[in-house]
Order: sequence, then structure tokens, then C-alpha cells
Amino acid sequence: MLFLAFTVGRTILPIYIISGLMAMVLFLTSTSIGPVVFPWETRQKTLERLISCPISIKTILLGNVWSSFFFGCIFSTIPMVLGVFIFGLWSYINILIIIIGIIIAAFAYSSFSLILSVPPTDTPASTMILTILIKFPIVFMSPLFMPISSAPLALISPLTYFIDVINIGLGEVSAFGTWGLLIDFSILLIFGFGFLFISFTLHQKTLQKRFRG
Repeated sequence: MLFLAFTVGRTILPIYIISGLMAMVLFLTSTSIGPVVFPWETRQKTLERLISCPISIKTILLGNVWSSFFFGCIFSTIPMVLGVFIFGLWSYINILIIIIGIIIAAFAYSSFSLILSVPPTDTPASTMILTILIKFPIVFMSPLFMPISSAPLALISPLTYFIDVINIGLGEVSAFGTWGLLIDFSILLIFGFGFLFISFTLHQKTLQKRFRG
């Protein structure tokens, strides 16, 4: 529905359709598991069992990252394959760049999802409301289905740099110049490790609150 909302009645280049749809799917799927797991585990009292095991909270959080990571990687390949097949872009595609971009971006977005699960609640619906209020503004802020240069505010969005990677992988010149690909990968990694560090810190502070009452 988001894809139709952005594209109906507009003339959009195929390359922007593929990169925009891939970015949207990867971001939404990679951030769909993390916010739900901790509230659900808290409600079912299984988080207490995990905490009592000889593993750290960081290990548990990394497990959530892996689940979100694989979920996002799998689903983001679907629009790529369909888009490239439908629009006949096989002769332009650089599959190595796209695969590396998916891996790094999925890590960054999965790490971001952990921050959304920080509130110490046992009601998944509560975190989902917060998730919607944060995720969808980021999606609409990003240059989906348009040149990155048309949306200067999008530079603060982690989706922008993944979109640029996909555009490069499909044969377009980077929006950030000669070193664009290196800039994209570097910023996505900074986002990823930054989100991971923040989530580690915040979860350690709120963990005890999940077991009160």
C-alpha cells in the first residue's frame, strides 16, 4: 500500500522504484521483531529464565538482532528480484554491492529496533505504538522513489544511504560523489554500532524494571 501511495499517478524511473521499495521493505521488516520480543518475553515470564542463564543481556540482545537481521535480508531480496526481472535491469546490476549493502543496512536497522524495545512494558501493543510513531516518519522523510538530491533533509535518515547503495548497484552514480559508496557503508556501520551501543546501555538500565510487580 505504501508503494502504491508513492507511485500511483507519478512517473518514476524503474531504478528508484526498486531502491525505494527495497529500502522500505528492509527497514520495516528488520525493525518488526525487535520491539515485540522483549515485551512478549516479559509477559510470558520467559525473560526471567533467560536472565538466570549464564549469559549476558548483550548476548540476548544480539540474538534479537540476528533474528531481525535474517528476517529483513530474506524479505528485501523479493522486491529486488521482481523489480530487476520486471524492468529488465539484469545487464546493469552489481549483485555484490547490493548484497553487501543489504547485510550492512539490515544490521543497522536491526540494531535500531532494539532501542524501540527499551520501555519496560509487558504489553507488545505499547511498543508497537511507539514503533509506528518513530518508524513511519523516518520512512516518509527518506527519498523513496526519487533522487536523493531532491530531499536534503533525508541525510539524517539511515534509509537514505541504503537507497544510494542500491542505486549504485543498479548502475546509477552515487548522490555523494566519487567516494559515495564508501560514505554509504561507513555511515550505515556508524548507525549500526551506534544504535547497538545505545540499546545495550538503555536495556541494562531498564532491565530490572521489567521484573517489578
